[in-house]
Amino acid sequence: MANEKTQESKATQTKSKTGVSGLIGTLLATLFFSLLMSIIIECVGITFFWPEEGDKHSEMMLDTEFGYLSHDFVESFILSDPVRYTERLVKDTYELLAIKTGLIDMINGPVSDKNSSFAQLVSSFGVYIKAVINIILVFLVRLTILVLSTPIFLLAAMVGAVDGLVRRDIRRFGAGRESSFLYYHAKAWIKPLLIIAWLIYLSVPFSIHPNLVFIPMAVLFGMSLSITFGSFKKYI
Repeated sequence: MANEKTQESKATQTKSKTGVSGLIGTLLATLFFSLLMSIIIECVGITFFWPEEGDKHSEMMLDTEFGYLSHDFVESFILSDPVRYTERLVKDTYELLAIKTGLIDMINGPVSDKNSSFAQLVSSFGVYIKAVINIILVFLVRLTILVLSTPIFLLAAMVGAVDGLVRRDIRRFGAGRESSFLYYHAKAWIKPLLIIAWLIYLSVPFSIHPNLVFIPMAVLFGMSLSITFGSFKKYI
């Protein structure tokens, strides 16, 4: 009997660790895919859609995203000073990617100094390289805003869970019918809604106010939780 309980406890711990590691893996994969898509979309845009703007397009995006951050995310219980933190993060990342690697010097330096084939190659694709660096900085600013917007999803989750549990109790005491169809389909949309919200916000090739993405997605997220909890079986 003791051995069975020990085995069940170990199986539960293993399952929880697997669930946490799977969640972290999904999170990192989503972030990597979003960054990769942002870079690809920007390079395709420079080639076909806004060649006259070049890397200025991503530079204007960076300025706009900073504007959203400095106007609407000045205070947060997650970060004491979000604006200053993000400015330092962007500055350090720019120095690491552009200055310490010497890419900017190779792009902007005199033609006579570009003796190596690598320097000539970097100079030839200078617009794309600067755009990629700007997109990485835009990604960092958006990721900071995304973290600061987490409370809206937590609030939607609490409201949805409470509303669903109340409706479940009403159905339970009122002899209402259960619906496994609603339960499983609503539950299946909980995780994708979060991933879709991240992908859309982090990958769009133009500046968009975070509220236009997060508020609708938070509402849908809360509704999915409400339906999931509300259609759960009456007796646990």
